[in-house]
Amino acid sequence: MELTQKDLFVMCSMPGTTDISLYLDEPCGSEKFVIHPFIRYAVKTTHISTNEIVINPDFSFQTAETCHISETSKVNYITQANTLLKEIKANKFQKAILSRIKKQAFESVDYADLFKRIVKQYPKAFTYLFNIPNQGTWIGASPEVLLQSDAHGFKTVALAGTLPAENNTTPEWSQKEINEQQIIVDYVKIKLDEKNISYSLNGPKSSRAGNVYHLKSVFESSHKIDPVEVALMLHPGPAISGYPITDALDFIAKTEHHNREYYCGFLGPVSQQNTSLYINLRCMRLFADAACLYVGGGYTKDSIIEKEWEETELKSQTLLAVLQDSYIEVDGI
Repeated sequence: MELTQKDLFVMCSMPGTTDISLYLDEPCGSEKFVIHPFIRYAVKTTHISTNEIVINPDFSFQTAETCHISETSKVNYITQANTLLKEIKANKFQKAILSRIKKQAFESVDYADLFKRIVKQYPKAFTYLFNIPNQGTWIGASPEVLLQSDAHGFKTVALAGTLPAENNTTPEWSQKEINEQQIIVDYVKIKLDEKNISYSLNGPKSSRAGNVYHLKSVFESSHKIDPVEVALMLHPGPAISGYPITDALDFIAKTEHHNREYYCGFLGPVSQQNTSLYINLRCMRLFADAACLYVGGGYTKDSIIEKEWEETELKSQTLLAVLQDSYIEVDGI
């Protein structure tokens, strides 16, 4: 099957499996998939529907779109981070997420091979490749569940903090990382309480995602809900924006030099029986001549800028190593 940049489609692999499911958009399809951006009005929400989910398709994909996005220099990042810390210490807000773009140029990449490598490399993550005509091509491997629901109820996750996973040692979390994660837990509690949704809470616990650890707490509820409606209620939460959210979003819009587009949005298959929505974290936008990786980290008053920069470098390696492997193989080096 030959796919092009004119096709609206998504391929995904669910955590715990290496099977790939293809949703190729067609009118009035019964199977649904939603792709929601970071900010709803900056980039539109996309709904893909199909009458047949193709499992493990034999496919190729090409795009002719060349990269027009600039990389975030370390100088610019440090300038933005200094401004952010001053605002936090002036009590403008408690926390904000600062993101940046890391650009990897190449002459050619086998997109199908790249996606299959990501699926194989990160079988515990939600992995995807989607193309939206006139919006672009994205690929990623997300460790973070926004919301999962079935006939028995739903669960949602509060995730924050990042430490390298070294030699299977237990991570030692600082108070900064513990506080950062607690902000997210408190936010989810408030949102669920506002809707009188009862729940149980488990965590925080250390959770491994590729080459890093995160702190994770899980909310579970037996309430019957519209999963996309609840996801929109929780999004964009403090894990991807900051807290208070309105102030953090205003800072992001004024300070970051790029549009996040689908980075920190959410996506996943949607149905009455089983919905799984994931935050679009470890991701990159693909072009014919380059890939742009989107990475970020949470700042509180205790953040150290150089350490936060190193954290974004660590996060970028999740996909960058797979991209470089795919590039080497295509070029026959």
